[in-house]
Order: sequence, then C-alpha cells, then structure tokens
Amino acid sequence: MSKVNRQTMELVVAVVIAVFALFIILGSLQLDTGWSSTGPQSGYFPLRLGILLGLIALGLLVQSLLARKPDIFADAQQLKRSFSVFAPSVVFVLAMQWVGAYVAGALYLIYMARVHGPFPIVKSVAIGVIAMAVFFGVFELWFQVPLPKGPIEQSLGYI
Repeated sequence: MSKVNRQTMELVVAVVIAVFALFIILGSLQLDTGWSSTGPQSGYFPLRLGILLGLIALGLLVQSLLARKPDIFADAQQLKRSFSVFAPSVVFVLAMQWVGAYVAGALYLIYMARVHGPFPIVKSVAIGVIAMAVFFGVFELWFQVPLPKGPIEQSLGYI
C-alpha cells in the first residue's frame, strides 16, 4: 500500500480518542464525581473531560462517515518522513526508563539535530548537552521537580 486514505485515518483517530475517553470515564467513576460542600470531588472534572472527549470522538466519526470524497491522507514518502520523527520519539520515551530523562533527552536532541537539522556533530552535541543542562537546572534545581534519573545522575548524587 503506497497511499493511506484520509477517511480511514480519521476513523482510526476517532476510535483512538473514543477509547481514551472511555478509559478516562471508567477511571473517574472509581472516584467521587459529584459536588460536595467544599467544591468538586476528585472525579468531577475527569468525568466531564471524558464525556467531552467522547462527544468529540463521536463528532469526528460522524463527520468522517459523511465525507463525500475520501482524499489521500499521505503517500509513502510522507509517511516515511513522519515515521522518521515518530520512531526516535518512541525510542526516547522507552530509553528514559533506563538512562533517565536528561540523558535520553540529550541523545534525542543530538539525533534530531544531526539527522533532521542537519547540523555538524559538534553543534548537535552542543545543542543536546546544553539544552538538557538548562532543563536540569530549571526542573531539578529551580522548580525542584524531579524527572526520571538514570545511572549518570544517580552517580552524581541525584536520586
């Protein structure tokens, strides 16, 4: 298959949003979803958000089914370019579990700057390292919001 139908993609997105909405609704129903004397209970807003997302998914589904001419969503080359950004993002998210957010982020930025920049390797490394050093300063030191750490940060005393 060298082309993806736009209507098919819209249907897939509508179903994914509907499933996400269902998870939000089911999760919020495990909490109190009403209004108490002190204000909204813990499941109040998530339930309404889930319902809103469900309605949006239903609207997208109806809109997609009523479309007269299904256009081409993307050809093979466009999908390849999209995947060249999506795949490293997935690797970045998975790598955070073992090397931490900062090292994974630096490697991700180095890769993206080098491949999609395209910047020279020295400049790519500088972008990745400096950006993550700034993020470390902002999150860990300034806001004191810990992000996942890997062995490098742990060896420096950050847990």
